[in-house]
Amino acid sequence: MPKAEISQSPDPCARGIGAFLRFGLVLRVRDAGVIDHIVLDVEIQKTLEELPNGWDDTHLMGVSCGVVYEYSTDRFRIYGPDDVPALQERLLRADQITGFNIWRFDFPVIWGLPCRQRVESLRTLTNDLLQRIWQTLGLDEEQFSDLHKGWGLDAVARGTLGVGKSGHGASAPEWYQAGNWARLVDYCMDDVRLERDLAAFVDRYGYVVNGNTGKVLRLG
Repeated sequence: MPKAEISQSPDPCARGIGAFLRFGLVLRVRDAGVIDHIVLDVEIQKTLEELPNGWDDTHLMGVSCGVVYEYSTDRFRIYGPDDVPALQERLLRADQITGFNIWRFDFPVIWGLPCRQRVESLRTLTNDLLQRIWQTLGLDEEQFSDLHKGWGLDAVARGTLGVGKSGHGASAPEWYQAGNWARLVDYCMDDVRLERDLAAFVDRYGYVVNGNTGKVLRLG
């Protein structure tokens, strides 16, 4: 699947807090014009049932689709399985990379690293919202436990922005294997939009809300 780019014009009259935040954030970043800040999300090729060690087999998952949103251009760039080297290059030249669980999942999947190994060259560039949530809760980032559960993107976006995910990540490998590119790309782009708007909210107000429990968490 070739790369593509989709322009999106900000609309201050659009409904919802996410649209308002996008409009303000895009204007602010364009005015500053100093850093190359992007938002990343990737989907995988294989289902968990196909992986001997489940989530630890990040080197076997494969990238089915990657989407990058660029603040500087207000564009989405789409990467397919054959575009992984280009996606890696794009991440390495960014000044800041925002996402949700990108440090422990997206990066090792993109680089084909086993057991969620880290891409250390991206450490200082990473703004991982889930990582910040776990740090605020005082949880160990290396040892996953039941205490880590319940703070997924859908729960946090619903509670904070009033809108949740458009699907479930477990469906993405099935769409890829069925050749349903439109559904796969649409889902991945929706996640990037949520992550972008969530980051904008946190930058402005400094907290997130868990849509399942109502817990308000002020992030450092």
